[in-house]
Amino acid sequence: MTILTTLLGFTAALLVVAGMLAVCLRAPKIFVLGFIAVLFLFSSSTWGQLQVENTIYSRGVGVFYFSLLNLALLVAGVAALLRKLASPHNPHLQAPMGGLFLAFLFMLCAHVLLGVMSGIDVLDTLANNGIINILNMWIFMYLVVMAFRGEKDTNALLLTILGLAALRALFGIVRYVWFGGDSANPYRNFESLDIKIFFFDISDNFIAALAAFCAAWLLSSPEVRLSLAKRLALYAFLALEIAAVALSFRRSSLLGLGLMFLLLLYWLPTRRKLKFMLLALALLWLAAVALFQQRLQYSDDSNILTALVYDIAGGDNSDGNRFYELHAAAQSLQGHWLFGLGSWGSYEGDRELLSYHFGKLDFVHSGLGHIVLKSGLAGLLLFCGLLLAYTVFYFRHRRHFHGNARLIADAGFAGFLFWIPSLLVGTPIIEFRSMLLIGLTLAMPFIAAGLEKYRMRGHVIA
Repeated sequence: MTILTTLLGFTAALLVVAGMLAVCLRAPKIFVLGFIAVLFLFSSSTWGQLQVENTIYSRGVGVFYFSLLNLALLVAGVAALLRKLASPHNPHLQAPMGGLFLAFLFMLCAHVLLGVMSGIDVLDTLANNGIINILNMWIFMYLVVMAFRGEKDTNALLLTILGLAALRALFGIVRYVWFGGDSANPYRNFESLDIKIFFFDISDNFIAALAAFCAAWLLSSPEVRLSLAKRLALYAFLALEIAAVALSFRRSSLLGLGLMFLLLLYWLPTRRKLKFMLLALALLWLAAVALFQQRLQYSDDSNILTALVYDIAGGDNSDGNRFYELHAAAQSLQGHWLFGLGSWGSYEGDRELLSYHFGKLDFVHSGLGHIVLKSGLAGLLLFCGLLLAYTVFYFRHRRHFHGNARLIADAGFAGFLFWIPSLLVGTPIIEFRSMLLIGLTLAMPFIAAGLEKYRMRGHVIA
């Protein structure tokens, strides 16, 4: 009976994989839009909950080592590779920054090989607390770039982003007003602070910030002409999305939102800058007031700047001082700075001071620091090379974009700016959802470039 059950399960798994491959080969846009819908609508963070629950991102781990979503992503990546091999000269299937991707893939394979030689289980090397999510990010980025080609595809992507962000924000505001806010609330549940929050998951903050940027872009761009009703609707949408970020009380999110609005201000014509500055300053001032009144009122420090970082620099090696965490990780890296401790590696430090890690010292509160810990300066150079190549591409090509192509490119780069504070002091590298959303932002300027090429071909044919 056990053998029969195993065979039936194996056969069902093969059929599911074959079906997914068929969908990804024939209709990659449907698959990617479905994946985006999951990323936008479902939270992945359980930190701060009194009762930890499984999320959609962990479904399947009890049967497989990887979650079902991660397996689906890998199958889609194989489908994209097959499409590329079948049509190597198709311009729609060109993978941006392919050399850097191959270099990272080689490094990850080297980690697996060295881990096996050192007696480390392969699954420990490929765990989420390693660097596997950088691979997931890259695969999703390529899937998004290859799925959206022409004007209709790009419009579908923009409408999906705005529509899903609106649904998520409406869910958040209803929960915030009538149901006590996000249940993942470490300030209330762990620190006994009388605070309710909109969203704790940094990815939810990103989605709200991305939607707010798109709304502000449409309201301020000289290329867009809107009726009064549409303009009022966009202002209401903008206010809702900014409230979602402000009432989440995540300082990295507010800083990221500020960077996004600075980008928009930079690109605006001179005659529109003053009006936008006044609006942006008013909104950000209201967000800052909410932060200081609600969250930072519990800090004992009367200095605003030090109160803002009270849990980051809370004295020499004090509990909650994340600089001690980075110091401990750096001490463990002595002699391993070039290639790191491996994807499976962990550091040593004062367990009492690092009690908030609950005994797991295999990650640090810095995305870039985590990359150094696992893969050394070599891995950091590869990752920064990706970000640098992406930035150069955006600024080099933006002047050629128009209409929706410019909006999607600007939104993508603004989204990247949002993630910079988290990459410096957060933990996005070990978060599946966060890394795929970063992959989405990295894909957007390349989608814009593809759209402009599509338009140019259309004019030539006409």
